[in-house]
This record gives sequence, C-alpha cells and structure tokens, in this order.
Amino acid sequence: MQAACFAHLSYEDVNSGVCFSNLLAVGFRRFELDLYWDQGRDVWSFCPIAIPTSIPDTIPAAGSSILSLSTLAALTSGTVPTASSGSPLNARQNTDPGTSSSSVLVGSGLPSPSRTLSSSSPTLLGNSSPSIVVVPDNFNDPLVHVGPYICSTTINLSTFTSQILSYIEQTENTLDARLLQINLNVHAAASDKSPLSSAPEPTNLPGPSNSLSGLFSGNLSAFLYTPSNLASDRANLNSSWYTVQTRYRPVENYYNITLSQYNVASTEDGWPAESFVEFSKSKRLLIGWGTVDPQMAGYNFSGDTGTIFPSDYIQDFQTDVTADASGDLTRGCFMRNSTDDLGQVNASWAVASTIPGFEYPITPTADIVPLLNLTTNSTNCGISSILNVTLLNATAHDNFHSYRNYTAATIWSWAQGEPRNYTGDSDASSDSLFRCATANIDLAGRWVVADCSQKYYAACRAKQPYNWSITTYPISYSFAKQACNEPYQFAAPRTALENSYLTQKLRDSRRDYDGQGVWVDFNSLDYKSCWVTGGPNATCPYSDTLQQDDDLEKRVILVCSISFQYSRLLTNEVIGPDHSCGHCISHYCPYCICEGSGE
Repeated sequence: MQAACFAHLSYEDVNSGVCFSNLLAVGFRRFELDLYWDQGRDVWSFCPIAIPTSIPDTIPAAGSSILSLSTLAALTSGTVPTASSGSPLNARQNTDPGTSSSSVLVGSGLPSPSRTLSSSSPTLLGNSSPSIVVVPDNFNDPLVHVGPYICSTTINLSTFTSQILSYIEQTENTLDARLLQINLNVHAAASDKSPLSSAPEPTNLPGPSNSLSGLFSGNLSAFLYTPSNLASDRANLNSSWYTVQTRYRPVENYYNITLSQYNVASTEDGWPAESFVEFSKSKRLLIGWGTVDPQMAGYNFSGDTGTIFPSDYIQDFQTDVTADASGDLTRGCFMRNSTDDLGQVNASWAVASTIPGFEYPITPTADIVPLLNLTTNSTNCGISSILNVTLLNATAHDNFHSYRNYTAATIWSWAQGEPRNYTGDSDASSDSLFRCATANIDLAGRWVVADCSQKYYAACRAKQPYNWSITTYPISYSFAKQACNEPYQFAAPRTALENSYLTQKLRDSRRDYDGQGVWVDFNSLDYKSCWVTGGPNATCPYSDTLQQDDDLEKRVILVCSISFQYSRLLTNEVIGPDHSCGHCISHYCPYCICEGSGE
C-alpha cells in the first residue's frame, strides 16, 4: 500500500482510509503492508519513523471514523467518495466483470510532502525534534512532521485491522463476500533524530502482546484461514473438502492425492475452493510473510507459524520476466508446449513486480497504455502483476481512475461490455436467446454473449488442464456436449492460462469461425444473468434469492471476479456462477471459472 496510498510520505488516518476503500472498490484483493516497529510506543506503525513518546496519541473527533459505515456500504451499493475528484467511484463496473488478483503495495514513494506546513515545522530536516503540526481540517487531528515524513500518531496496525473488520462485516453475505490476502513486510522504525538514516536494531522487540498474529487475531480471528486450518483440512480430505458437493471441491488435476490403507484421502499441495473456505469455514482472509529487515531478525516468528503463512508460500516471485517498451513479454511466459507435467507450464502463485528496464508511468503526463498491455500480457501468461509504483504520481486517494484501469487490464474472460443485456432489444425474443457464451478468436479469446440456438464449433478440454480440442462441426449450444469426443469434454476455461491455451488452439485449428468463435460451457439459461457451468441443464445456485429480490440489477453479482490465476489464490480470477467464488482458494474454482477482479 506504500506506493498506492503513501507515495508522498504523508501517513494520515483519514486519507489512508479513503485510499484503502478506493483500492477495494476498484478490485484490489491482495495487499502488501510495510509495518514499522516503533519500540518507544510499543506499536506496529505505518509511519517509517519512531514518534517520540512525548507526543500523545489522539483520536479523530466523533463522526470522523477512518472507514465509515457509509463508505463501506458504498463498496457494495455503488459509490465511494474521494476527497479530490468530486465524482463518485463505482464499486462495480458493468464493463469490468473480473480481473486478476490485482495487488498493490501500500508503502514507500517519493520523498515530497503533499501538504504545505506551518511555520512550526522544523527548519532543518532531521536535525531537530519533531513538531506537532495541526493542519486545519474537519477532524483536527494533530500530525507529526519529521524530516520528509508527515504522520498521524494513530496510524498503526490496529487502525488497519479495524478497517478490514468493517469491510468484512459490511460485505458478509453470499453475494458480496471476497477473500483477501495480506503480505507483511517487517521493518524497524527509523529514529526521529535521524529519519533518513538506517533504522537502529530495536532493543525492545515485540512481545507476545504485540505479536502480529495476535494483533490480527484480536479483531479478525473468526475470519482468518490459517496454516493450521490448511494443514488440518489437507490431512483428511474425507472430513473437509469432500464433505461438500462435488462442484464446490477443488479440481484434482491441480494437486496430488494420497490414499491411506483406510481410504482416507490427504494432500500435501492442494488448496480448497473458496466456496468451501467461505461457506463451510466462514473465512475471508489469508496473511503471509513478505520481507523482513535484518534489524527485526530477533522477532519471535515461531509464535506466528499457526496464523501467518511462510514467506513465498502464497506467492512465487518470478525473476526471469522481461518485457519490451510496448508491454509484450519477451521472457517468462508460461505459454509453452502442452504437457501432463503441470510444473512445466504452471507455477502456482506466480507473481511479478517491477520488471527491470520497463518504463513505468510514474509522472503525471506518462503514457499508461504500455503498463496496461504488460498487465494483460502477464495475466494471459499465467503471472499476476503486483503494482509497486505510484501511477501518474497520484495515490488512489487522489485519483482512483488509473488504478481502476490497472485492475481492468487483468480481465481475461469477458470482452469489454460483456456479458451484454439484451433487454429492450427490438426483437422481444432476443433476451431469452442470448444466454450462452462463446470465446471469440477476433477478441484474443475473450468471451461474448451469443444466441444459444445458433450453430458454432465447441471447445472441449481433456483431463489435463491445458489440453484443448475443437469440435469438427458446428452445433447449437444444447448439443455441444455430444459433439466432444472422448477423452475431451465440453468445458470453459477456469483460469487465464487455460484461456490462453484455448485461444492458441483456436488459431491452430484453422476453422472458419465466421467472427463468432466457439461455444464454452457457460450459460444463464436457468435464470437471467446468473451464469453457470454444467451445460444447458445447470441450475442457478441463487435462484431462490434472486426470485425474492426486487432489485436484481443492483444487488446481484453474477460474475465472480477479484483475482485468481490458474492454480492459485488471488491471482487472476474466476468468473462463474458461484458469485462468492471471487478469490477461489483453489487451483481454480471448481464451480466458478477463475477470472479477475472488479465486478
């Protein structure tokens, strides 16, 4: 979150709360947090410098909560206010049905304060004690200015966990629930006497009362899916993942299973589907370790092992990715020859951050298009992009539009403007006909809504995730299943990488697609706009809820999207019938089709 919210080294509660709300609203579901241990005050802070204990903590005035209920409600009802834009932020975009596990760093940025300070500010940066600068605003919250940093005294981890709790509580239902991932980068706070020097090694390290697992569990224990939970579920699949319907289970092609002499199934590398985690476990959050500064090596990490996933366990940084100036990947893509060995064509949790040599749009007048191309191409290649720059030199608090464009670039399923709503078309019957999806070769494999009665070729997948075939003759959607020859079955891509392999197959097959593409197993035949897999007879899992809702267009999320990439959590994501499968924790949602974020 550093680059997205604190780029100008101003660490203020209210602005950071709006920034974080905006990031959630435009589709980010994975966050990198830079936390600084301030030993004098015994707190984990977002502020990189230690605030002297002589400066008391203050609480914003009543009515100035960091993430207000009205703001949180706007995340699901449609608008989120920003201080500078004046225009409402739409939480769900009709043209953004899903993006990849977009990620953002909340942390470091350019050393230029965004406020004009009063005359009480230090005259020599770092050479005098910090002064309390009261900036006139609605909250009258004292700010501490030391060197290039401006910090409020209360911007610490407990503030953030409260924001997360509020967000979860406001979205705790089957339609709006999403799984979030947080990675923690641990630092020691720099001395207020020398804010630009390396931080000293703390003489007072965090104790049990300040352990990171304890602080997260304090507010969020009911919503954490932990390493302990995962180990328990993996040890006996018969009593965990296999207790739910088959369509809610992770697909076995992506992990290994061992059977005991008593036929008890277990796995060492599998992940459950999000539907299992959210519905059966009521969990919403994963926490993992990122980087740890040498000064903090003495922290007792062993106490957090049951709660926080090890470093590189839920993300795998790719170091061999390169790109040209236009955003095309020149190395590192997982689009290789199809093979049964998934390790050759798939890296679970693969992510890439700043690519050396690529020019990122960090100035106000920079061209953002190459970055959007890079993000789309990385997604299609099986790699989730982590945003570690301040787009156009503006935070998500000041300008959310570029961040929304970034998450939109991770969409790999529906083409722009899809799935279309044909209500009101001159042909009254069109609304009942245009309820099936085709992958269109002219749109780089993106999906469009098509008339189910028309005859097109169909996409068929073998047991191996990336092995596709195309039927030898066109057929209407209802008979697509019969047109696929064994061992292939009528299917839809579950991940961005699967969709890329299908697109490649479309090109290689050299069929005459007549600009329409091929049928994929995705339709809304049972209930208008409720898109499901399973052929023409598949049922909408929320049909009862939808029939009772008088405002379907506003309340129903039909494309699960947030970020999941082929076989990992919160990377490129799924689109699918199970609205809540946004971040499927599985090697792809078994019931939804992994797609990206943003709705």
